[in-house]
Amino acid sequence: MTNRHRSALLTLLQLADLAVVAAAFLAAVALATPGDDDWLTILEMRVQVRNVLIVGGYLAFCHFVFQGFQLYRSYRLSPSSREWHDLAWAVLTATVPLWAFGDLWHFRFASHTFLPTFAALAFCGLGAERRLLRLVARSMRRHGRDLRHVIVIGSGPPAFDMVARLARRGDLGYHVIEMIELDARGDGSGAGSAAVLGRVETVAASQPIDEVFVALPLDSAQPLIRALVSLCEERGITVRLVSNLVDLILARAQLDEVDGRAVITLFTGPPDSFGLLGKRLLDLSLSLVACLLLLPLFLVVAIAIKLDSRGPILFAQERVGLGGRRFRLYKFRTMIAGADRLQAELEALNEAHGPVFKIRNDPRVTRVGRWLRHLSLDELPQMLNVLMGDMSLVGPRPLPLRDVQRIDKRAHKRRFSVKPGLTCLWQVNGREPQFESWVKTDMEYIDNWSLGLDVKILLKTIPAVLSGRGAY
Repeated sequence: MTNRHRSALLTLLQLADLAVVAAAFLAAVALATPGDDDWLTILEMRVQVRNVLIVGGYLAFCHFVFQGFQLYRSYRLSPSSREWHDLAWAVLTATVPLWAFGDLWHFRFASHTFLPTFAALAFCGLGAERRLLRLVARSMRRHGRDLRHVIVIGSGPPAFDMVARLARRGDLGYHVIEMIELDARGDGSGAGSAAVLGRVETVAASQPIDEVFVALPLDSAQPLIRALVSLCEERGITVRLVSNLVDLILARAQLDEVDGRAVITLFTGPPDSFGLLGKRLLDLSLSLVACLLLLPLFLVVAIAIKLDSRGPILFAQERVGLGGRRFRLYKFRTMIAGADRLQAELEALNEAHGPVFKIRNDPRVTRVGRWLRHLSLDELPQMLNVLMGDMSLVGPRPLPLRDVQRIDKRAHKRRFSVKPGLTCLWQVNGREPQFESWVKTDMEYIDNWSLGLDVKILLKTIPAVLSGRGAY
């Protein structure tokens, strides 16, 4: 795609954003208007030169705010959560003047009703618009439109891996024009460096090149990388440095800046963001509502447990949560009293693979307990753990201290980089008994976390629980 086409699309996006903001503004005005005012009255009152100038000036202000939050940069390689995060802060910032200067303008709709309504409508409208544009762009790229022409420079597996990844992700719209492979050392030293620079110049002169991916060791290949950056800067070509930290298994990598020096931030779990606040609010609201609605069921289960066997109604056990912190997890008791003391005698019957302990026909489980486990009703008291902040509704299942102490692979411990959950991807996918598969789904959840993924898992939990698949 040419720069002229990109400029035209960017202008259309900016105009679309302003149209959505204007529509959200008018809709919020209508919703904040007292019930005795009809639309004709609203139009007669608002279509005034002063109001038109105020709204026009406000739209211009919104445009500068959106520019300031860099909403018009390329999100081609960014997760959608990053765009939603930036959008939320931009809308919040754009709403502040309406609250601050509402009285000064004598604008009667800058009220407690209007402001949250406008902010919500603007955020949802802009989010839906950008989501639609992202889907359209991905479809175009799969059909050979909106492509970025790139050169990949590197040596060995890192370079070939980068080419394979770009080819596999056709929705990103990267078309590899050429891969320039270096010598075995891969540091671009000596004559190899001049040859690489010459080849880049030749290819860039023969056809438009948008980006150059450099898959070289950042320590030994610094002279070549500096020369490449300088060459690409002269031609307006974007340079992307591919990290050679291939052995790190991390959820997120983010580029920050400290006084002009680039800093790569590596997160072991989802970075703190607006989305995590939404996750906590979702946990609190749904858990509180569930506790109130399920209170009669709690009473029935409690009575059944007491009638079936001696012992307490609730079972409390020390588990390991976020950052290795220990907490007391609550469940409905499904085993005979003192079952923990008998576990050592049953170690030989363990059917689970890896450090966890599970027996399908555990002799310690009571009659009511077996029924509770089949329907996962024994997990419901963990709503209290969610309300207390030790757990989340969705996250890797919390392991007992005994199991955690037997985890020997450092990578497996990354599951403690997020709060443990009442349900998880492993549970809704059938509860594979292999611990490696279990951890793999946990890592998949951590690496791809979003609020939307949490909602998706919660919805899948209902049929998974009703089927009882893998529960014992």
